[in-house]
Amino acid sequence: MKKQHKIICIVSVVLTLALSIVYPYVGLAETTDQTEKQQDDQTADAQTTETADAPEATETTAANSATNTNSDGQTNNALSPVTATRKVAENSLLALYIDPKTGNIRIVNKQTKKEWLGSPQVDRKMPPNNKQFIDSPVHIKYTGGADVTQTYPLKKDTKPEISIENIEQGAKVKFKLAALNMAFEMKYRLLDDGLEVTIPDESIKEAGAVKLVSLEVLPFFHAGKETDKGAVFLPDGSGVLMNFKEKHPKYFSGYSQSVYGPDHAFKADEFSDITPIWRLAKPPKELVALPVFGSYHIDSAFLGIITKGEEDAIINGTPAGIRNIPLYRTSAEFVYRKLDVIFIGNSGQIPLFQGKKTEGDRKVRYVLLEDQESNYVGMAKAYREYLIKEKGVKPIVQEIMPMNVNLLGGILRKEVIGSDFIKMTTFEQVRSIIDDFIGKGVSNLELTLNGWSKDGLYGNQPDHFPIEKKLGGSSGLKNLASYAKEKGVSLYLRTNYVRPFTSSDGFTAKKDAIRGIDREVMESYDTFVASGYNKRREKFYFMKPERVFNKHIMDELKDYADLGISGVSFDYIGETIYSDMDPKSLAGRKETAAVWENTLKAYKGKLGGTAVDYGFAYTLGNVERIDNAPMDSSHFVYTDETVPFYQIVLHGLVPYTAKPSNLRDDSRKEFLRAVEYGALPSYELTYESTGKLLRTIEDRLFSSSYSSWLPSIVEEYRQFNDIYKQIGNQTIANHERISQMVYRTSYANGTQIIVNYGEEDATVDGQRVKGLGYAVSEGGK
Repeated sequence: MKKQHKIICIVSVVLTLALSIVYPYVGLAETTDQTEKQQDDQTADAQTTETADAPEATETTAANSATNTNSDGQTNNALSPVTATRKVAENSLLALYIDPKTGNIRIVNKQTKKEWLGSPQVDRKMPPNNKQFIDSPVHIKYTGGADVTQTYPLKKDTKPEISIENIEQGAKVKFKLAALNMAFEMKYRLLDDGLEVTIPDESIKEAGAVKLVSLEVLPFFHAGKETDKGAVFLPDGSGVLMNFKEKHPKYFSGYSQSVYGPDHAFKADEFSDITPIWRLAKPPKELVALPVFGSYHIDSAFLGIITKGEEDAIINGTPAGIRNIPLYRTSAEFVYRKLDVIFIGNSGQIPLFQGKKTEGDRKVRYVLLEDQESNYVGMAKAYREYLIKEKGVKPIVQEIMPMNVNLLGGILRKEVIGSDFIKMTTFEQVRSIIDDFIGKGVSNLELTLNGWSKDGLYGNQPDHFPIEKKLGGSSGLKNLASYAKEKGVSLYLRTNYVRPFTSSDGFTAKKDAIRGIDREVMESYDTFVASGYNKRREKFYFMKPERVFNKHIMDELKDYADLGISGVSFDYIGETIYSDMDPKSLAGRKETAAVWENTLKAYKGKLGGTAVDYGFAYTLGNVERIDNAPMDSSHFVYTDETVPFYQIVLHGLVPYTAKPSNLRDDSRKEFLRAVEYGALPSYELTYESTGKLLRTIEDRLFSSSYSSWLPSIVEEYRQFNDIYKQIGNQTIANHERISQMVYRTSYANGTQIIVNYGEEDATVDGQRVKGLGYAVSEGGK
């Protein structure tokens, strides 16, 4: 047995050495969340009394004198003093101060005297290690190849060196962690409306075996106490609030989600359990569509906007109690290396980090808000203004409310021998649908045709030509486009250049599909709703962005123009970005987003019409419509209230639709949600009976026959159109929760819409709103 044990040990050492040569950052790593949780728990239990490297500054400001007057004007000798007292920049409204010992900052409005602290005042009795944690202007995660460790530049064992230089309208802070052989810089620059923080990529130095994983910028900026009246805003789905509460459960972790969703080149981003064959999907959740975050309390707030590096960033929202710190906070964390797992022989899962860090400057803008604007509505308005002024997004004006209808053309169904093409809506039948809608008074139709190319849905992708002959062929589609234009109907074609089915024509997986960190072709799967495990027979691939752009997207643009259609609706481009770890075509998420943005620009310039699903921020300004816009949050246990932040930003700027009405889970409440959020209605239909889709891959359409839905569509169109006449092209001025079941949305022209989700009638300002109903007040009357 001893001899066998010795042999096993020798083999293990040899295997580890071999892996370290092939994959230099391999190790049995925990995930970042697990590691941080263990550290937090250990800190909370130990209540260590480690001494801070830098003594507390004795100098105080006028707002925080020897009696320690806080920003409320109340005297409190129990709080730590403010140490960011060295002024480094000012303008007509704001002044920027820095702590020369920590590099943290404070911003003061010179007129109102309101302050935004990078390091909030806390109880003097707080353990010194937690005080260091709070005072640090950046939190660092790194790996030595075996795990992920979190640290901060005020921690003694990192042997920190901090130096500060004045720059134009700000300061540059240099951090050197001698124990880690690592260094980087943060630049603060005062703006007219707040602050900009930059981490220059060229400033990051890694001299030893330790490699940078992420940097969390100003993690405690404008953090709030449990007793404050306020909330953290997080861009989860449509938006969500984490309200400050003195009494709350003990949470073991907080919100930490990637901007623009998971990276599909990394299995660990999508799945919680991974084997060479089976993969268990993580619980379903909404995506982060906008690179923003914020917090408000005591009549002051900030909106954080990631302006560079958002494709590789995480939004954090931490409830009070984590690490025994009684503060609510939110921040941006920039990721430089990601972790995944690989399989070699029978070794099981082996964690593997990216060897080369993701390059590029990282930048966050902090917009400061006060008084009536210090809430999620004020934040949304500030981001809308940023999109218009800084990103050049121009409002899309629609005089008449459109009715958006998606139609499925056809799909293949596998049989015992071969397969059959199932016709669900031919081009001639689309003409009949147009006539029926117009005959019922629904004139402003926007039709989107899916499954129109050879072999229909999941067929000829990412090549979309030739057109399926059994639906009417090229001449039939041209005639349909001409007929639609004659009737004043917009006709879009749905495309898929991103995630084709394994049996689709037009691509070769080895050449066209992205590769993972193990350099193997990445396979993508749909999952079973009940179990969450992958459907192994339904395999897809994600296309290399640059290759699919040059080989397919731009090559087909002229073909669409020749058809005479109104525009193209792009599947996945609005809600999916990923990396490609193929050494021959290495690309990051930033490059993928740029390709999708260029795609939208080219098609909008040529055809005029573009549409996407969900609507990530990089699509704004290049789309005419967003379908399936986020209408809810993920409802994590530490969040409290879903809010229409996304809709406040976009209403009057870009039209957006809700989930198809015929696919709702709760018909009435989802109808009311669309009314409350100012979303346009949509339907996903077929001419033929839904039963024809049995034994095909398409299992989402459980009720799609247009003839069955036509009466409901006409009635819903009438209701929404009555509302649209008053709110169309108007921006949302305010949104408020009147009671647990009653909400009010106010528009720029004074129109108010009150929605009652309760079963009992409600009265608001003398106006009666029926149970499960809504009321509209024109111009406040």
